[in-house]
Amino acid sequence: MADDRIKKYWSREMDALLETYEQFQTLLPSETDSGAAHKGEDGRYVEHLVREYLRRYLPKDLEALTGFILRPAVLCGKNDKSRKKDGHQISGQLDILVYDTAHYPAYQRFGDSVIVPPEGVTAVLSVKKYLRPEYIETEAKSLLHAARLCPHKLGNGKKAKSPFTALISIEDKYGENNRTPLTKAEKGKRTYDKLEKVYTGRKLLCYDEMADFVGSLAEWGLYKDNMKGKKEARYLYFEYDTEKRAMGFQLMLQKILDVYYQNSSELIVRPGFVDNRKEQYQESFGPIPYQCREIDLVQESKEQNKKEMQTNLIV
Repeated sequence: MADDRIKKYWSREMDALLETYEQFQTLLPSETDSGAAHKGEDGRYVEHLVREYLRRYLPKDLEALTGFILRPAVLCGKNDKSRKKDGHQISGQLDILVYDTAHYPAYQRFGDSVIVPPEGVTAVLSVKKYLRPEYIETEAKSLLHAARLCPHKLGNGKKAKSPFTALISIEDKYGENNRTPLTKAEKGKRTYDKLEKVYTGRKLLCYDEMADFVGSLAEWGLYKDNMKGKKEARYLYFEYDTEKRAMGFQLMLQKILDVYYQNSSELIVRPGFVDNRKEQYQESFGPIPYQCREIDLVQESKEQNKKEMQTNLIV
C-alpha cells in the first residue's frame, strides 16, 4: 500500500523548490512579463535550483554537474577493443550531468563544469524555465545523441543500464497567445507529437535512447513506458495537483537511483526512498515502434551518430 507520509513529504519538498524560485522572482522582478528581470540569469538560476535539490537526495558518489560527455576511441575495461573502429565523439553542452565522481575520473573540471567519459554518467537533464513546443525536437535530439554515447560494459561483463534522460521545466508556455488556453492534456498531446516526429522513421531506434520524461515540475509530465510483449513505447500523461506535484521530481530521483544501483556493486541494496504507487495517468499516447531495447552502437547507428554530432557542433 502507498505510504501517504512519504508522498506528503515529497509534495512539500516540491512546494519548497517552487517557492524558492518565486522568491527569486520577487527579489528581481521583470517590469514587462512574468519571471525575473535578467533572462539569462533567470534560466541559469533554474538550473542551479534543480541541481541543488538533486544534490540533497542523491548518494554522495553522485554529483549533479554541467558540461560535456566525451566518448574517446580508446581501450576500456580489460583490454576491451569494442571502440577500435569508433571516432572521437562528444555531446553538445548539457545542462545537468549526474555523474559518479567516486568511481570515475573527469578529463577536466572547473567548479561544476566538467568534461567526462560516458561510463560514470547516470543521468542527463535538459532544463528550461519555460517549456515551449519549439524546444521539444531540438532537445529530444540532443538527449538522444547524449544517450548514444554512453553504452558500455560493467566489470562483470554485463551491459550497463543507460542513463536517465529528461527535458524538464518549472512551468510551460504553450499557446500563451491563444484566445482559448490549451488544456493540460492538449499540451501533453502536442509534446508527444513532437517526440513522435523525432523518433519515428529512424533507421535504428532503441528504447533506451528515447527521453524518459518530458514536462514541467509543477503542472504535468509525459513518462516513457514500455508496452509489454511488444517492441513499442508509449508515453503516459500525468496531471499534477497540489497533492501530487512531486511526481515529476520523485520520478527523476527514482530513475536516477535505478541506474546507479543497477550499475554499481551488487553489495549495494536499492533503498525504498520514493513512492509513486497508485498514481493514475490521464492519457496514453503512442505507440512508437523501436527496433532494439538497449542501445547498441552498430555501424549504422555510428554513422547516424556522427552526423548528429556534427549538426550539434554547428548549432
